[in-house]
Amino acid sequence: MRPDRVARRVWRGVALAGLGVAGGVALVTARHRMMTPQPLQSGLPGTGHLDRRHGGEIYYTVAGPQDGRPVVLLHGFYPGASNYEYRAVFDRLAETYRVYAPDWLGFGMSERPRLMHTGEFYVSMLRGFLRDVVGAPATVVAHGLAGNVAATAASEEPDLFERLILVAPDAEAGMRPDPTLSQTLSRAFQKFSAGLAPYAIVSSRPALRLAAGRRSAVGPMQVDDATLDHLYASAHQFGGEHATLSWLTGELDLPLRHLFALLTTPTLIMIGVRDQARSQVEMERLVALNRHADLEVVPNAGETVYLDQPRLFVNTMRRWMARRAPRIEPVAVEETRPIAPSAAAALPSSSATPTPPVEAVEYTAKVVPVVSEAGASEVAPPTAAVAAVKVIPVLEQTAQRSAGAERGALSTRQGEPTNAASVPRSQKSQSTPPTMRGPTAQPNATIGRQRAISPSSVSSRAQPSTFTYAPQTKIHTLRTDQGGRSTRQR
Repeated sequence: MRPDRVARRVWRGVALAGLGVAGGVALVTARHRMMTPQPLQSGLPGTGHLDRRHGGEIYYTVAGPQDGRPVVLLHGFYPGASNYEYRAVFDRLAETYRVYAPDWLGFGMSERPRLMHTGEFYVSMLRGFLRDVVGAPATVVAHGLAGNVAATAASEEPDLFERLILVAPDAEAGMRPDPTLSQTLSRAFQKFSAGLAPYAIVSSRPALRLAAGRRSAVGPMQVDDATLDHLYASAHQFGGEHATLSWLTGELDLPLRHLFALLTTPTLIMIGVRDQARSQVEMERLVALNRHADLEVVPNAGETVYLDQPRLFVNTMRRWMARRAPRIEPVAVEETRPIAPSAAAALPSSSATPTPPVEAVEYTAKVVPVVSEAGASEVAPPTAAVAAVKVIPVLEQTAQRSAGAERGALSTRQGEPTNAASVPRSQKSQSTPPTMRGPTAQPNATIGRQRAISPSSVSSRAQPSTFTYAPQTKIHTLRTDQGGRSTRQR
């Protein structure tokens, strides 16, 4: 057979296959349009409400005692998603807590506006919901990419969060250098004005059954009809494609790793042993970034731990909440540090208060560290992520100016020239600046140690100086330049 005939037959087969695929996609899309909308009702017990203040009409279900501690349940992002995924634990949690289960905008029974859905959009929505609807610091339970949204909101407004429970968060979201295959295909469909086609495919019954089976530990064939019917009805609503297509193209991906280390909210990460998308090693590396975080691996459970092991999920959640204290506001702790008696000459005399002997005079400074939940009466240990320290001298500028002559006399008695400009450069370079070092330094550099301050450094402390103490990353050194200003070097 001639080569040109072979090439023609190959191209003919490819063209026929392409036409068949296009015809199938058109058929699925037409069927989706014909089956939309489907009757949809909330599958959770409790009272339904609407919040119209944050981007659209947000539907949420509330149950539990009025004086109970608030718990907010956030469902994940996928076709047919809604608060119905918490049906197995909603009643159990409502026995003790005041439970709120909202539907994200674009999902469930909430409004599905035609706009650009992004991760930042949902962060803003969550912050407004917690501030205006819940009205108190809450324990937020979030699944999948919703965990990334909740962690981002907690890093921006930690006062709205009491605790965080992230169920199977996506640690790689926003960190991939290239788009995934599904993101590439979805963007290609949108480029050719066929954006509804991929949504029609992923919202079909076979695709919904397959996705639900992958999220659970039972498999696709064990998904019950009630769950499948609710997923299908939730996916077939007018405007339901907007938020899901944003999820398919990666617009909802928010990085988690770069902010997780800075979270001050106590956080629990829960995954199932049979989770097909996340490994225990990956979650252990994520938890190791934050000392406020814990990890629970649930046996015989997949991604949706609360559906596969609802009783174990609730018991683990309650046990962790009882053990892990909520986030504590920073408390100022005052501490005094003595200075070398030789600095007593810098103190002016007062007629009201007699000047004590030189050996008994102390230069007092207030150290105000920001402490964590370790306790208000102790300084954060070296393993703390960040601790801010302010050194506030007690001496006033007027007192230092009046003692200038006496300092000059003291310097002359100690063999130092009175004029700073006359000091040789070689002698200036030999002076040792005071330092504050992290855990890699010697133990005697720990915050809270007594440190002598020479008279020459009194003028550099006329104004309060602030620096950041980052134990696990870098060493910051507080230096004094020739003009008497305090600078920080790394």
